[in-house]
Amino acid sequence: MGLLDDLKQQADTLRQKEQVSQEEISQNLLLAHAKLKDALHYWVELFNSLNVIKPAITRVYYLEGGGLRMENLRQSDYNVNGRRLTLDHKDYIEAIVLRFRCASDQKLTIEKQTDPVVQRMREHLWTNNLKFDLKEIRNERGYVERGIFTMNCEIPVMVTMVGDLENGRIKIVAKNLEKLGEFTNIYEFDEFNKEVLEELGKVIIAKPNNFRTLGRHQEHLRVTATRPPRPAAEPQTRPPVQQPQPQMQQAPMEDVSDPTKSFLGSIKSILKR
Repeated sequence: MGLLDDLKQQADTLRQKEQVSQEEISQNLLLAHAKLKDALHYWVELFNSLNVIKPAITRVYYLEGGGLRMENLRQSDYNVNGRRLTLDHKDYIEAIVLRFRCASDQKLTIEKQTDPVVQRMREHLWTNNLKFDLKEIRNERGYVERGIFTMNCEIPVMVTMVGDLENGRIKIVAKNLEKLGEFTNIYEFDEFNKEVLEELGKVIIAKPNNFRTLGRHQEHLRVTATRPPRPAAEPQTRPPVQQPQPQMQQAPMEDVSDPTKSFLGSIKSILKR
């Protein structure tokens, strides 16, 4: 095969792969749209009910360092938004965004010493979308000696459900849900069902749930996290040469061929861990 024929064959193969990939993405778009459409209906009804009932749900959020926390934050202002994508004059649901807030009428004042600690606290608050005022106290040389943070006790919570079209999955990305920070759950299309919505709903209204363990991806992470690490292989070293010592009797060696003795040795090694 000549050079030109070889390059043409490679180009045709790539075109076929791209076409298949585009067909898969189009199919995944339809599947994600159908799943998210049902989910959007569920969340609109649930959040409308919560805004009417106004259940008394209070939260405690811990801040970085020193056991700082915001207490007695009341959950309220539930909002649902469906993001749409238009292709070929057709609308598809691209993502669902849930928002609410946990807040109280109190203010919190935090004082941090030294510039690195002040900067770390600033990044911590920015990363978690917390609003604050900062007064920096500087020395004669212009360096920050301490910082005084003042903020309203309010935590914005956001949960996004979005289709991962390339991998054929749906991701739920939660920020500041129950605690500061972000985590992601991943579901295959066949796993993203009413049970997932119900368990997430229980999280939101502070009821017992198993949301974080639902789905094959989460189960794999849980099993991996609880699996004990494999012991490191001991380096193989040549045993030291023993000098002959006459007049010294050697203790009888353990018969490792005896299965009971071998098992007992294994038990002892486990107990010593």
